[in-house]
Amino acid sequence: MSLVYTIFVPHPPLLVPEVGKGEERKCQASLDSYREISNRIAQAGVETVILVSPHAPLVKDGMTLVVDDNIQGNFAQFGAPQVSLSLATDPLVIEQFQKLSGVIPIQGSIDHGAFVPLYFLQKAGWKGKVVLLGMPLEQPEDYGLRIGQILEELPGRYALVASGDLSHRLREDGPYGFDSAGPEFDQFIVKTLQRDTRKIADLPADLVEEAGECGYRSLLLALAAKEGAPEVLSYEGPFGVGYLVADLYHSSPLPQWARRCLSAYLEKGEQGVLDLPAPLTSEFSVRGGCFVTLKQGGNLRGCIGTTEPWQENLALEIQHNAIAAGTQDPRFRPVRGEELDSLSFTVDVLGELEKIDGPEELDPWRYGVVVRQRGKSGLLLPHLEGVDTVAEQISIAQQKAGIYEGSVELWRFEVKRHYE
Repeated sequence: MSLVYTIFVPHPPLLVPEVGKGEERKCQASLDSYREISNRIAQAGVETVILVSPHAPLVKDGMTLVVDDNIQGNFAQFGAPQVSLSLATDPLVIEQFQKLSGVIPIQGSIDHGAFVPLYFLQKAGWKGKVVLLGMPLEQPEDYGLRIGQILEELPGRYALVASGDLSHRLREDGPYGFDSAGPEFDQFIVKTLQRDTRKIADLPADLVEEAGECGYRSLLLALAAKEGAPEVLSYEGPFGVGYLVADLYHSSPLPQWARRCLSAYLEKGEQGVLDLPAPLTSEFSVRGGCFVTLKQGGNLRGCIGTTEPWQENLALEIQHNAIAAGTQDPRFRPVRGEELDSLSFTVDVLGELEKIDGPEELDPWRYGVVVRQRGKSGLLLPHLEGVDTVAEQISIAQQKAGIYEGSVELWRFEVKRHYE
């Protein structure tokens, strides 16, 4: 099944109640989010967690990989020796990772950067294997991309957990005092995660250095492993260190259904139209407009959708639009069956259209736009590469509608994007 979850989490030992002894309640937002994200992974049936820690042994060039059959650790150094972990590792994943250039096999134990997330995962009921990696100091995105590619080819269900704290320089009484680069760095990360994640890699090296962080490279690695729609569950810095909990990617059944529908149609035509999933779960039984988008090598290969629901449920809406995106998008030749393995599928589920008074009520990262004028209508989804301003968003929507002059009515809508 490959990689089904990617998250970024902090690792302050005091979040563990046996260590915090009540102090953890000063980080209640982080505590609640940690439990929530851990529950999500446990419920997703993850078999193996690949954990990237900045406190594992690090090397200047490359990254370390713990190759022991079993790894152990406890929190004795933090005053809680009774809190211990012992986990089996995943020999198949370790074997594949050792083939990566620059990966250095080591013997090791569970450092606190790995211990904290593993503690919360086990408390949530997760029981599985683990692979422990040391955070790469150079080229984290290259490692993330290659890790993601390896996991795509393996048969299990995997989660990538990137451990790291943000700036340690948020307050004068923090561990490294205050530096204005600290809050600047953290706010940039939090804001950009919810908008254009590509810009995170462009942060100036001196800002990153002055912020005094320990999770930037872990985050870059995780973002590169698989594209998703990041959700920030919480951010706070009560002790002068930035704690961020974020769901970076999770697999959704909606685009998986879209793939199955197009595949069956390409194989058997109208005779191959699939029966609805049974039982029809809540995410499929609702009504809603949606767009199905196909990409090949990162380039658009087809996109068809409906702004409002035409079918009796979302499952049928996706089915209709998936087949249309693969066979009826006039910009592209129809998809061939042998192409399917090279395509990626996303499904955008649209919220209700809301009429607005002007461009100032738009945000190209949050809202899609519909422009209307005398029977002509054009739509543009939000969060599109290369569309950074409201003016660009409206202009492209007008071009799609064939509107080249005069005023237009503006409507906006929110979208939830689902990835395979």
